Amino acid sequence: MEMALDITDQKRLSRPRQFFLQRGMLMACFIFGISTLLEILFCRCLYADGSHEFIRVLEAQNFVSLMWSRHFAFYIYEFPLVLTIKSGVTNMGLLRLAFGLGCYLPWPAILACCYWMSPKHFWLAVVGCAAGFLNAAFMAVGEHILAHAFFWSSLFAILFARPLKPSAAVILLISATGFLFSYESQLFLCLPLAALSLWRIAEERMVKPRENKFFQWSILLAAAGLFLAASGIGLYAVLKPEIPVNFGGFRANAESLLWHKGWTLTWTIIWACLMLGAWLSENFWKIITSRAAIIIQIIALAIWGMWPLLRPDQLDTAREYDNRILDLLVPLLLLPVALILRYRPAWIASKEKYLAQMAAILLAVQSLWQICASWQWHKDVGRLQTLLSANAGPILLRSTVLARSSMESWRADFDWSWPCLSIALNPSKNIKSLVCSEFYINPRYHFWQPFDPLDAKTLPALQHYGIDFTEYKSAIISHEQ
Repeated sequence: MEMALDITDQKRLSRPRQFFLQRGMLMACFIFGISTLLEILFCRCLYADGSHEFIRVLEAQNFVSLMWSRHFAFYIYEFPLVLTIKSGVTNMGLLRLAFGLGCYLPWPAILACCYWMSPKHFWLAVVGCAAGFLNAAFMAVGEHILAHAFFWSSLFAILFARPLKPSAAVILLISATGFLFSYESQLFLCLPLAALSLWRIAEERMVKPRENKFFQWSILLAAAGLFLAASGIGLYAVLKPEIPVNFGGFRANAESLLWHKGWTLTWTIIWACLMLGAWLSENFWKIITSRAAIIIQIIALAIWGMWPLLRPDQLDTAREYDNRILDLLVPLLLLPVALILRYRPAWIASKEKYLAQMAAILLAVQSLWQICASWQWHKDVGRLQTLLSANAGPILLRSTVLARSSMESWRADFDWSWPCLSIALNPSKNIKSLVCSEFYINPRYHFWQPFDPLDAKTLPALQHYGIDFTEYKSAIISHEQ
């Protein structure tokens, strides 16, 4: 009788572990989906450059692009918004949601494509998303984000979609085309993809030389050509940067990453070391899955993911913008793992289940951090809207509770965007006030800004949407007098 009870207890104890083994990745993807949904609903797409891009598209009522070498990425972000505008919608709330769809849906769509092409190796794309994208995702309008996403859909189609079915071929060609004008990192990401495309053609000719695979070969050859063209465009953009200041900032941020990694990246590196240990040593896996180690990990993971709620004063959202180099480094670092999965699967087969579990945890906790950060952003949006409703004319940023909020950077990196953000998130179409940074309205300085909030003639033309600046202009005149 006692033995029967012991067996029953063991089964009960094993049920949670079995559930996680089977459903852990699904749960992680669900949390990632919740994070994406909240980012769209809370209009986090308007952070930093996002509010400026939003206003530019509204004013043009069409696609706009900041840089020739990245305009495909801009068009992808802006497509739902432009489509909504062309449909005659003028409601600002709906327009904000449409912009959010374009900014946040590409990565979930790419992950879905990777899962469809190779469910077994899906965990690798999840690691790429969690370690790269989610460490550099707070500013949604980042062309580097799309370049990174296209890398995974392209890689999975080339390495794991065998045979290359028409649907996988479409994914490959769309990804390769999107790469053409995405981000300068395409120079480095596309060269290995082009080489792998050509290698697969040669590989299949050697394996089955008599089999007619004209369709597959032609698709792979076309993809290789697109990848090489994208690399050429990336090289030209690096040698002849359209905005040298931005390019210099990218290099400076990449160098600072060695010394100032930020909260999520530091934890990601620790977790990556644990994953590497689990791959290399069976004993290490047993150690980190012991009861005491699991308790420690649960506490650490909870602190990691909930840090924006535990310490909102430590939430520096610009750090994730500084981390954008990860959307280049992470795919390149994981490329050898993908090649092992394809050409030397025995090296990793016995540990792949462990790695998939840890990848799911990484995605879940990184998504939890994004959820908590989005909640802080949402609270700050409410504070901004309260200020805009209660005041008239320019509102000096440093005199408000928003001076160290999650809405912009502590270092004033994006202070130029506050007037755009005030228009985009204004609770009324009758604009009475705009939050402005003291640095950008001081006549002694000549920083670039989209428009001068003290000059009524430079305000964006948004009459098509019922946006009225009459009260704000009157407040400016009264202030001058």
